[in-house]
Amino acid sequence: MPGLVMQNNINQQDDAKSITHFLSRVFRKVVRLVIGSVSLPALMEILKALYVEEAQKKLIREGSKPTKSAIALITGLDTRVVSSVLTQNLDTTIQNQNVNPENDLIEMWTSDPFFQDPETGDPAALPISGRGRTFQGLVLKAIGRNITVKTVMDRLLVGGAIQVNRDDIDTVQLISKAYLPLSDDRVRHTEIGLLEASRVLGAVVHNMNSDPETRVPQQGRWTYRLAPENYKRFRKRIRELLRKQIKEGELLLEEFEEPTKQPGQLTVGIGWYQWGDHEPEEEEE
Repeated sequence: MPGLVMQNNINQQDDAKSITHFLSRVFRKVVRLVIGSVSLPALMEILKALYVEEAQKKLIREGSKPTKSAIALITGLDTRVVSSVLTQNLDTTIQNQNVNPENDLIEMWTSDPFFQDPETGDPAALPISGRGRTFQGLVLKAIGRNITVKTVMDRLLVGGAIQVNRDDIDTVQLISKAYLPLSDDRVRHTEIGLLEASRVLGAVVHNMNSDPETRVPQQGRWTYRLAPENYKRFRKRIRELLRKQIKEGELLLEEFEEPTKQPGQLTVGIGWYQWGDHEPEEEEE
């Protein structure tokens, strides 16, 4: 019996390692979408809030009381952290995050009287270098010593948040409080990508918790043996196939769609995509 218990523990550990292996593949894609626009500390705070919220729901579904101790056990968080997270809801946690260090800096520049024009209350034009009331001082206070002033300036210049005034003493001036490190097109594609990923995972979670007769379609087909020189031709044929299926799907949705929006109606949909395990740059000639 002890040997069987030990073997079961080993199998469970192997299963956990397998899950974390595939989890890293999912996270890598998420990170690739959001890196440069959402900082790791902000993402970690959101993840903590999600872990606590989902732990509560899991315990309630299983008929257990969602105590702080029980939540701490299944999330791996300290009970003090759980207590702190429970004082806020998820929306509040998201709203309280400055999603990247550049936004932290802009917020300090606009809210800290030390870096404001004493006459107008607006963010002051700051000398670039030196201690105290300078852009370098602002970077040190808002972001820290590990990031160079030039790196921060370059990012804010590209994002259209600042301008550099060349004079006897060069100064940096804040010209936009809305710092957007991504273009509108990139933001739109990032949002679409994350939304579609959540829908795919939603179908998987639903099917894991449903009887066979109530599961939704969730399928994939692939080959490991596609010659690189045939990829573009394959992609063209797939695009033609999906266009046809998309049109048929639109007609089906229209057939079932009610003429007006009413309370209690459901949101349902279908999706199409083609994927590969190569990187986009590998498609270039």
